Amino acid sequence: MDEADRNRITEAVDFWVKTKLEQQTQSEAAGTAQGGTRAAVTGGRHLAGINTLLMDELESLGLPGLDAWFDRGATVPGYYRASKNWDLLVTVERRPVLALEYKSMTGSEGKNLNNRADEVIGAAQDLRRAQEHGLLPTGLKRGYVFLMEVTPEVTRPVGVTSRVGTPDPVFNQATYLDRMAIMCERLRDDGLYDMAWALGILRTPVGFVEPRESVNWDRFKNDLRLAFG
Repeated sequence: MDEADRNRITEAVDFWVKTKLEQQTQSEAAGTAQGGTRAAVTGGRHLAGINTLLMDELESLGLPGLDAWFDRGATVPGYYRASKNWDLLVTVERRPVLALEYKSMTGSEGKNLNNRADEVIGAAQDLRRAQEHGLLPTGLKRGYVFLMEVTPEVTRPVGVTSRVGTPDPVFNQATYLDRMAIMCERLRDDGLYDMAWALGILRTPVGFVEPRESVNWDRFKNDLRLAFG
């Protein structure tokens, strides 16, 4: 990663941190905080910095007729459900090229990571089946970005238990940060997503770590460019 990209990512992370703190302060002041870190995750705009980072990257490609829609404007048909709002939908000369999903996580690591896995797998499979049934162009790529705040809890090794079967040993004693990166890697390698980026967020001082080279920014950036090649 070059210094320019490192600075751009740090700016996006700084926006995430500041927005989380602002959301938590407002929630607590209004008396609506839900305990723990929940007050910091019930707001909306914390991932806008990541969106700006990715839009800057796309615009640097100099593509003719590049358009982008966000949130409710980034709606596509589904197969198991009527429609799905992606975080970013990109078209080039009116041709759908990329649908991106962003997620972030702070606290309740075990439960929240499993919930994120359920959501992201379901979204990808729904879009893929919609493509197979002619509801969407087959060339529409899928991308996933996952941010996890780095705390002592997410860097502690965790065991695996199961009543039946044999758990994959790759998860045994892996930290939640590692598990997040493994999930992103497998989502891409199995073809559910065409690109995936796993990012750990540091609050003090503001910064970031990339837990797995296979799903770092450089790989994601390259895959992103290939999608528009």
